[in-house]
Amino acid sequence: MERLERTKPSYTVSPLGPDRSVPHLNPIRARTQFLEGESVSPAEVRPPILDSWQRSRFWGVDTDRIQAPYNADFDPHSRLATAARPVLDRLSDALQGTPMCLILTDSKGRVRERRTGDRALHRHLDDISLAPGFSYAEEYVGTNGIGTAAEDGRTAHVFGSEHFSERLQRVSCAAAPIRNPASGRVLGLIDLTSWQHTASPLMVALVREAATDIEERLLDIGSARERAALRAFLTSRPSSRRALITLTDDLLLADAAATEMLSPADHRRLREIAANLSDQREQRLLLSDGRTVQVRGRPVDGEASGSSPAAYLIELRLVTERDESAPHGTVRVPRLPGIVGSSPVFRGVIAQLIRHCEEGRWALVDGEAGTGKRELVQAVHRHVAPATPFSVHDAAHARGGSARWLQAVFQDLSEDRGTVVLRHLDLLSAPDLGRLDGVLRATAGRSGWVAALLTRDRSALTSAGSAVPLSEDARPRAGTDRAAEQRQGAETATAFTTVTGRLSAEVTVPPLRHRTADIPALVTYLIARHSGRDDGVRCTDNAMRALCRAQWPGNVRQLEGSLRYADAHRSGQLIEETDLPPSLLSQAQHPLSPWESTERDMIVQALLDHGGDKTKAARALGISRATIYRKITGYGIRLGPERG
Repeated sequence: MERLERTKPSYTVSPLGPDRSVPHLNPIRARTQFLEGESVSPAEVRPPILDSWQRSRFWGVDTDRIQAPYNADFDPHSRLATAARPVLDRLSDALQGTPMCLILTDSKGRVRERRTGDRALHRHLDDISLAPGFSYAEEYVGTNGIGTAAEDGRTAHVFGSEHFSERLQRVSCAAAPIRNPASGRVLGLIDLTSWQHTASPLMVALVREAATDIEERLLDIGSARERAALRAFLTSRPSSRRALITLTDDLLLADAAATEMLSPADHRRLREIAANLSDQREQRLLLSDGRTVQVRGRPVDGEASGSSPAAYLIELRLVTERDESAPHGTVRVPRLPGIVGSSPVFRGVIAQLIRHCEEGRWALVDGEAGTGKRELVQAVHRHVAPATPFSVHDAAHARGGSARWLQAVFQDLSEDRGTVVLRHLDLLSAPDLGRLDGVLRATAGRSGWVAALLTRDRSALTSAGSAVPLSEDARPRAGTDRAAEQRQGAETATAFTTVTGRLSAEVTVPPLRHRTADIPALVTYLIARHSGRDDGVRCTDNAMRALCRAQWPGNVRQLEGSLRYADAHRSGQLIEETDLPPSLLSQAQHPLSPWESTERDMIVQALLDHGGDKTKAARALGISRATIYRKITGYGIRLGPERG
């Protein structure tokens, strides 16, 4: 079947002089009145501009300075960039010799590409930070085509004096959102910026047409990725002896073995690790039913050369050896004092640790910060060998001088009994890690249990998005490089397992978001421990549902902090949903920046203050009703009954 090709638009643009300037109302006087606190008539300024001015004032945008944040971290081979590049090429060729600039941004208004052939305009845009890497979101620079289009979700045109900031009033701009053809989600924006006196309504038509063209190319790329994913899946099935899965952004293909093996929770966890898989590296994944699988994956190249991976092909193999696999089915696991959780995945971890402790098999216990690795290891020791010594050596204490710390480690390891815990080994420098290597080799024959605790960093692990501060162990350390920390953690794990050889095993403590069935019991236990067993304090059903919905980047430690926050805010014996930290009343689809967290908390508080009435909350915040609905949806805010 022949494929019908859409005729690509031919863009023609000619400079427009002052005789073709865009007619407007009276934004100069209206803006002055607005900034002086006077009411502004819709007859003096367009409603979308007035709404944007109100948002800009709410965000505290400076009218005299441009304070756009800078972040150059973006993928030049992303789907958006790949789809937009031919369109930008054609349109920028048409704009040669005109005082206009073509700009591509991501969905948050961060400039990703800029094309202009006018030197004077180029220099001016540099002066106002309208350049790649800078964010032109409304909360930073006020009313402008890019930020206003991102806020309203539709084409925006802002001319000259309609800008909130005086620094922007020499230019005019028009921007249109670029949406995912399948989901409708905004992926980015395309913008035309010119001098104020050369602005034209034609700019709006151009960006709309360009956005439509990019969206059609996104659809083609999406189809190409799906074709590449399906082709890789079908060609790999006959030769693969493992369960097989292919993942794309919006698609999951699985064979019968993988379908039987995995639950929806396991699908989410596979997506978390897919992008970090390579041909040379295998990972182990503890499934929600307590079994362990070996995960091996590779990226699937798309049809376009140099593009980002079209999909990820993942092979899974059950680890069936007795000393490596987690318990199957309904294995009876003893109840450990102070340890709460009955989900299969958590019972499997406990059973593994008990077995390793009984056999004196050294264990590398890893997991995200706040998952309770130390408490779990100590509880296992008390269950297996309560009469023997238990010592903890924290590598954080070696920063001031490692000699004394290493000597203490050596002395405890030399004892042929008891449990020795080595904590935060990812903090050790390379030289200290080498010295520890020597200590471990010298004492590898001891019969007592040794557990090394390693904190694995996760991209979702961030204190932003939480009104309850995460502890020092639960948030990234300032001034550190995430990739360097991950490499150091991998080196630590390799060193430990190399030294201990066959005597070692690796156990991963699952994050709280992977065992949500344990949250009600954890909540009851933590409330009783904090408030006293006879106080009768408990959560209402709505509060418990909110706790179970939260993502918990800080895991059990953050849950405990949130319950302490709620205990301080409750007025009776019941913890209501409104007593919880504002961060728990929303479920955003991405890690929030500090500004987004603040904005989210202000919206939640306004809703609480007005009984969930969105109209009143929007009025109190100085934003439109449409804006607050969009923000509530974007942040996943779920609070009380639907009103207003």
